[in-house]
Amino acid sequence: MKQGATYYDLLGVSQHADLAEISAAFTQISRDQAIGESPEQKAEAEFQKKLLKQAYEVLSSPSRRSDYDAGLAMRGERPSQLDTMLHAEAALAAEKWSPIRRLLTIIAGLMIFGMVMQLSVMFMAYQRSKAMVGADVTAPMAEKAYLQEFYQTHGIRAASRAEAELLLADMRNKEQATRDEAQKLRLQEEEERRLKRFEEESRRLGAEVTANNQRAERELELAKAEAVRQKEEKERAEKESERWRREQEINRFRSRPSMSGE
Repeated sequence: MKQGATYYDLLGVSQHADLAEISAAFTQISRDQAIGESPEQKAEAEFQKKLLKQAYEVLSSPSRRSDYDAGLAMRGERPSQLDTMLHAEAALAAEKWSPIRRLLTIIAGLMIFGMVMQLSVMFMAYQRSKAMVGADVTAPMAEKAYLQEFYQTHGIRAASRAEAELLLADMRNKEQATRDEAQKLRLQEEEERRLKRFEEESRRLGAEVTANNQRAERELELAKAEAVRQKEEKERAEKESERWRREQEINRFRSRPSMSGE
């Protein structure tokens, strides 16, 4: 996936493509995707497959697609961190059976184990010191520090930690309600755009049907007129032939007395 590309670019569709176009593009690209022979090529193919699947799952879901479009608009269509994460995963997959990677994994595991042991020792020492000093001394100081931090962060002075937590819960509920309302508005706008596209397409198809009907009617009228003209032409030809035949008979009839007089 090239730098700066979006899910629409990956599937080769426009940002206004409907679900049928997205599904067809995903099916076609998945069918045509080639798998190499080397581990690197296989890892890259697997990475591309994951990208395609992620793009299809996002763009085929109205809500996720709406959020993705909003994200593109906010960050100026910059690529998400998914590319970097999947590239790293593909690189690790290419080195799956590398002995060096096994060695580094063992070393990393030992380091993590050592850090866990060190943190455990520090925690136990903290618990012992807390038991020696007593919770009665540290509790008011901790609550005071918490209230000061709450005031600096939110600009609200609370009388106690419980009150601060209630205020914080209320703010989170309001933020969630705001996000839900924004999501609802995005869905409504998407539905309105879909209905508008449907109406425009219906009007366009109706106009095409009307134009086709009018063209068929004109062609039918022209065909009828041509048939009438041909019929009239045939009748004129028959009348002309009949008139000529009669004139010939009249001429023969007139010529008989003159011939008998001689």
